[in-house]
Amino acid sequence: MRSSAQRAALGASLAAWLLAAATGTAEAHPHVFADARMEIVGDKAERVEAIRNIWRMDEMFSTSVVVDYDKNKNSILDDDELQAVADTVKESIAEYSFYTFVQKGGAPVKMKPPEEIRALFQDGQLLIFFEMKPEAPIDLKGGPITVAAFDETFFTAFQFADDGFQLVDLAPSCKAAVTVPDEDEAAQQWMASIAALGPDQTVPEDGVNYAQVLATRAEIKCG
Repeated sequence: MRSSAQRAALGASLAAWLLAAATGTAEAHPHVFADARMEIVGDKAERVEAIRNIWRMDEMFSTSVVVDYDKNKNSILDDDELQAVADTVKESIAEYSFYTFVQKGGAPVKMKPPEEIRALFQDGQLLIFFEMKPEAPIDLKGGPITVAAFDETFFTAFQFADDGFQLVDLAPSCKAAVTVPDEDEAAQQWMASIAALGPDQTVPEDGVNYAQVLATRAEIKCG
């Protein structure tokens, strides 16, 4: 069992608010980087049944995890230590929707928490794997969905390669169209949204989210 201090430390490393607006510009400061891959799993009936995440964490963060969790001081993470990391990550990022967001028709799709999170240590980097399922399969015949992985606090930055979104077991008619926002345009869009608020208005909880504006995302549609 990890102490509350250890859980808080890893949680802070994976999620913390570091977004500031000053002199008319928005500055975001990710401190943890992850090479991300997302698999959209479905069936031939054009229904999405699960979202799988694979994250390869940057070497600096990975090294800090080894320092904190290598309890027998053998300079590697053994199976029980990796399980402790995975359990802590699961607990720490639950309040951030596990950094996994699905929308259909502009509305969020509610996803079930992952049953488990797995961790591996490979070539000096920590790998995180987990799968999330919607409360009911998402019928793509009723319209496309958008999927993304991002940290609303913008402490962790997720970087997708060209093949970072993969369709698994969906019908051949289903395709993924990836959007990589331009950082300058995203910042201008975010600031314009803030500027459009009236003097008595506050930023809505589900509204102006800079991390969401900046996130790489994929639209999945069939036919």
